[in-house]
Amino acid sequence: MFSLFPKDGIFYQLFEKQAEKLNEAGVLLRQILEDPQKLEACSVRLKKLEEEADDLGHEVMDNLRRNFITPLEGEDIDLLRQNLDDIIDHLEKAVNRMVIYKIPQPFVQAINDYSGVIQSAIQEIYLGIKEIKNVRKYHEQLHDRCKKLNDLENAGDEINRKALNTLMNAPQVNCEKVIEIIKLKEIFETLENAIDCCEDVGNMFETILIKNQ
Repeated sequence: MFSLFPKDGIFYQLFEKQAEKLNEAGVLLRQILEDPQKLEACSVRLKKLEEEADDLGHEVMDNLRRNFITPLEGEDIDLLRQNLDDIIDHLEKAVNRMVIYKIPQPFVQAINDYSGVIQSAIQEIYLGIKEIKNVRKYHEQLHDRCKKLNDLENAGDEINRKALNTLMNAPQVNCEKVIEIIKLKEIFETLENAIDCCEDVGNMFETILIKNQ
């Protein structure tokens, strides 16, 4: 039913639930790196998390359609929902491909490097989502998180450049090595996309800050 006024805090509650799913995804990623034998089990759980996050995203949109007045602009709510969802989508895809492609263990260093950046970015997002409901109070903290997320995206770019350079300039390339390169390149790009989406969330924080000064 259409409502002029939304339930108190419903959008913030849903965003926090999305952030909790994202935080759990970051924990699963860390578990995979600490114990690669958990890869398949974590991949199954990550797929479930991705589906749960999708459901939360749909709930955000349902509330957006039903409510005329919202705490943030409708477009900003939609973009933030989408960016949070995209991060988990990319993480689920990367881990799924690691399973399907049977990436040998221990994993190449680049995967650990990408994952470290992603886990740091997720922590900034997790805390930032809790702060956007009181922008004026947490203005400085949110501004710092925006900068950190931008810095982390830059660090991800540097990791990506080095990883691709190493991958594409491997010595003594044969057919088996070419297949390995193709597999790793897709995983690297997917992890890089996850980092880019983390910066997109930071950009949304910045937009919210500007509009609510």
